[in-house]
Amino acid sequence: MIVRLILIASCFCALAIISTPAHAADDTSVYNPDEFTISYWSGPPADFNTGERYKEIAEANFNVALPADGGLAVTDNKKMLDFCKANGLKAIIYDGRMPREIGNNAEAKKAIDAIVADYATHPALLGYSITDEPGAGAFDGLAQVVAYLKEKDPKHPGFINLMPTYGREFPGALGTKTYEEYVRLFVDKVKPFVVSYDHYHFTNEGDRADFFENLETIRRIAHEKNLPFWNIVLVTQHFGYRHLTEPELRFEAMQTLAFGARGLLWFTYWMPRGVPAPESWKHSLILADGSRDPHYDMVKAINADVKAIGDALGNCDSTAVFHHGEGATIKMTASPIVPTGGKLTVGLFKQRGDGKKTLAMIANRDYKQAVATSAVVQPATATVEVFDPAKKTWSPVQHDANAAVPINLPAGGGVLLRW
Repeated sequence: MIVRLILIASCFCALAIISTPAHAADDTSVYNPDEFTISYWSGPPADFNTGERYKEIAEANFNVALPADGGLAVTDNKKMLDFCKANGLKAIIYDGRMPREIGNNAEAKKAIDAIVADYATHPALLGYSITDEPGAGAFDGLAQVVAYLKEKDPKHPGFINLMPTYGREFPGALGTKTYEEYVRLFVDKVKPFVVSYDHYHFTNEGDRADFFENLETIRRIAHEKNLPFWNIVLVTQHFGYRHLTEPELRFEAMQTLAFGARGLLWFTYWMPRGVPAPESWKHSLILADGSRDPHYDMVKAINADVKAIGDALGNCDSTAVFHHGEGATIKMTASPIVPTGGKLTVGLFKQRGDGKKTLAMIANRDYKQAVATSAVVQPATATVEVFDPAKKTWSPVQHDANAAVPINLPAGGGVLLRW
C-alpha cells in the first residue's frame, strides 16, 4: 500500500480486486457478498496496534479491518487478527513476504506457503493483500500468485488494487488503450470474485467529471461477470483534495449504494505516515497522534445507515441504475419508479427467492441542498414501504393526492423503498 502514496502524489486513486469466483459459488471462501462490507484504507500502525483501537474501529460501524500503511510484522499481524476476533471484525492482512509473481521461482511459492501457515487458520482472517496499483503488464505474474494462493488457501482470497478512470490521464500507467480494457483484462486474467475501486471525487478546484462514469463502468463489468464490487471513497484532505463536509461524505456513500456496490471503504481511517507533503494531509478519521477528527463521528453515523441499507439489499440483485433531473449522465427510457423532481440517482433491485419484490435506492445528487419531491410507482396499486436504517424495519408509505410517493432527502442523502 506504500506504492499508493507515489500515485497519490499525482492525484491517483485505485481500483481494488479480490480474487476467486463471485456470488456464484465458491462455498469455500469466507467472503460473503450478501453481507455488506464496510472498511477503510490505512489502519492503526504498529505503535497503536491495541485492542482498544480495534474496539474503536468496531464502534464506528466498520466490519472489516485493512492493514496499516506498509503492513505489519508477523507478530503484529497476529495481534491484529486477535483484536479483530475480539471485536467482531474480519481482517485483510499484509505480509511483506508476499511475492508479485511466481514463474519458476520456488522461493516465491515457499513465501506464500509460509504466509498461509502463519495466518490461514485464524477465524478473523478475510484475505491477503498482495500489491497495489499494478499496470496491465503485471497481470500475468499476479494471476500466478492469486492462483497459487487459492490452491494453498481457498478460504481466503488475495487483494490487489488497481487504478481508477483518471489513471488514463498518466501516459502508460494503465498499460492498455482504455480504462475499460484495463479492468476487463485484469478480471479475465486474475479471475477476481470482488471488484472494488476508489475514486476521490472532491478536489479544491471542484468535483471530478468522471465520478459517475467510474461507478457505471465498474458496475457494468461486475454485473456482466456476476461479481460484487466495492467502492473506496475520500475522507482525508490531502494534496488537491478538499476538506469534506458530512453531506459530501454521505453523498459518496449513498451513490455507491444506489449503483449496487456490496462494499464501501474510506480513504483513510488513520493518518498515513511517510507520505509526500505531509503538511497537506488533514482530517482522517483518526489523526497521527491517535486523537479523533470530527470525521470519525460523521463516518460512524453514515456507516450505520450504509450497513443497514446494504444488508437489506443483500438478498437482491442490482438490475438497473439511472439519473433523474439536471446534470443526468445515465439515462433510462422506462422504469417502474419515476421521480417527479430533484437531482437524483435511482438504483433498481430485484429480490431473490419467493418474495421477488422490487426495491429502489434513491440518492440525492445534490450535496448542498435537501430535496422534497415524489415518485410515481408502477403498478399504481402497489403498497410501497420505506426502510428505516436506525430501526432496520419497513413501514408503509402513504401516497399523496397525485398517487405519488413522497420523498424527502437531506443533502447527499438517500432512501430505500420496496413494493
